[in-house]
Amino acid sequence: MADAPFAERLRQGRRRKKLTQEAVATSLAVSQSAVAQWESGRSLPSPDMAAKIEKLLGVLYRPKEREQGYGRGPLGKRARLPVVGLPAPGDEDRILVDEHPHGEVVAPPQLEGVAGARAVYVRGRSMEPRYYPGEVVYLHPARQANPGDFVFVTVREPGFPTPVGYIRQYLGRDLVHIHTLALNPKREHLVAVADLVGTATIVGSGLL
Repeated sequence: MADAPFAERLRQGRRRKKLTQEAVATSLAVSQSAVAQWESGRSLPSPDMAAKIEKLLGVLYRPKEREQGYGRGPLGKRARLPVVGLPAPGDEDRILVDEHPHGEVVAPPQLEGVAGARAVYVRGRSMEPRYYPGEVVYLHPARQANPGDFVFVTVREPGFPTPVGYIRQYLGRDLVHIHTLALNPKREHLVAVADLVGTATIVGSGLL
């Protein structure tokens, strides 16, 4: 077992503790999708998150697994993107963006070598049927959004210690607001330009 890939050791460690993926996610303050990605070998936790996993489950994460693609896992030596954002407690839509990576996923070809490219997990059902909970969306930080594009917009909101992120469809902007659209239910979401932290265009998505 000591020589097994991290994904397998994580899964076995969770089962030894008789915990569900959801219970592990709650303890680590991440989404259940993140735990499922780690257990499938499609992504790896950040060093800080790995330390929390070791404390919770007694599963040691080897740095060489990140550098060398330990066990010929799906990550291998391909370019990777940091996964940003954590679930806002008690909220199905908001994503807390503290700019610290909480894992990583394989970069799609269109983002290999793009500085500042990131990924984020979809939460809630506000963007169905375009995006579903558990998907990962890939963010291009420099591609200008055109009306109809899907974006990840981050804003400052009262009561939250970090910027809050939303996945939305971009409609346009004026001097005061960025106009976006949630799909389920369909409603316009106005973002005050004064509160805007950043906007990244979504250039693809992936399933578990």
